[in-house]
Amino acid sequence: MKFPNILLLCFIFSLHACVPASEIKNEWTAPEQKTDSTKMFQKILFVALLKDNATRKIAEDKLVAEAKGRGVASYSYLSEIDTRANESVIADKLRQDGFDGVVVMRLATIDKNATYVAGSYPNYYNSWLGYYSSAYPSFSDPAYYSSAGAYNIETNVYSLTKNKLIWTGITSAVNTTDTNKMIDNIIATIKQKMKSQGLIK
Repeated sequence: MKFPNILLLCFIFSLHACVPASEIKNEWTAPEQKTDSTKMFQKILFVALLKDNATRKIAEDKLVAEAKGRGVASYSYLSEIDTRANESVIADKLRQDGFDGVVVMRLATIDKNATYVAGSYPNYYNSWLGYYSSAYPSFSDPAYYSSAGAYNIETNVYSLTKNKLIWTGITSAVNTTDTNKMIDNIIATIKQKMKSQGLIK
């Protein structure tokens, strides 16, 4: 990113605070994604399992705004779908409604002893619904989060046309006591990454 663009990005978020975007510490991209010239998403479902329902709504609304007409917030869309249904049924529903991409974000506690192996992840990462179903219990448990705790944010990007995970990344720790700063930082980071991957304009 050129220096003037960094200044422009800071200006966009200066209504809250001009702070550096969170750093992506670890990431993995599907090999074929790097050479795919037809990969831009036309309609994206955004899922932000961040801290609580209020934070989720704020984050998803901001993500939808950044997608410029190509995004839909999951808090409204998934409320009309039984996510316990067969995965293929839900996948068909999403495709019928024109979705070709899903972005799922979640807060994860920091484990200083954990190591990250690129391309190595549990089986439930293979599909967005498997990942969502695994992450949701922690999101819905108030005891999972500390009001003054630091967390990493993990983001997974799924292609519905390929039915697979195409990018996953973990950002630097953030302090969840400042909700707006946390959301703005992570959105700025993920937006730039998705643009660099050619997934959004």
